[in-house]
Amino acid sequence: MSENTIENSAAVEAGKAAVSLGCIYGVKAGMTKVISEDGRSIPVTVINLKDDTVVTQVKTAEKDGYNGLQLGFLSKKAQRVSKPEKGHFQKAGSPGFYHVEEFRLAKADPAATIGAVITPDFLTEGSFIDVQGTSKGKGFQGVVKLYHFAGQPATHGHSVSHRSPGSIGNRADPGRVFPGKKMASHMGMETKTMQSLKVISFDQETRVLLVEGSIPGAKSWVVRITKAKKKSKAKAAK
Repeated sequence: MSENTIENSAAVEAGKAAVSLGCIYGVKAGMTKVISEDGRSIPVTVINLKDDTVVTQVKTAEKDGYNGLQLGFLSKKAQRVSKPEKGHFQKAGSPGFYHVEEFRLAKADPAATIGAVITPDFLTEGSFIDVQGTSKGKGFQGVVKLYHFAGQPATHGHSVSHRSPGSIGNRADPGRVFPGKKMASHMGMETKTMQSLKVISFDQETRVLLVEGSIPGAKSWVVRITKAKKKSKAKAAK
């Protein structure tokens, strides 16, 4: 019996159905390195999957116009949940969740029922995944930090304006600033996806995932892990 089969059986014995979706949520735990068999130092990101990803609502084409699942991650304590949340999540067997997100399906999956636990069976050593998260927020920043502008000359009358953007528009014609002009603005806190990251290892007991390279976000932030759209283990072998 495979490890994935054992894990699915354990979920069923616990009174919860298990479903393979190719999408699961985790918590970024930090970065470290591992030494490969040939002596290379590989930088890896550690992702914690101890908390289950649970199906909290099923969307159908007949009722909602599309097929999809609402997934909940990081369960809340009962005293931290509002009454509307309790009513919505009670079928899933939890008072509420800190992170709730929808996942679209190409077609309906009969195995995906409310309360079902998503299994990480697609996280095998050597496979490739896409990791989506929110980048770190860096506040309001100028054009030098945001877009790597060179800045103004250091001499010839430039006083306290070395990092200014310079002229941003014209005179009477056209008399406005064109949309999309690179100017100072808020930096970070954007949804980013790192594609085709290699899975170095996944421990079924501790549910700790090691992924080669970096992923968006800070420690303890939630990330979404899906099968790689552009790269698979078979393609990489070729």
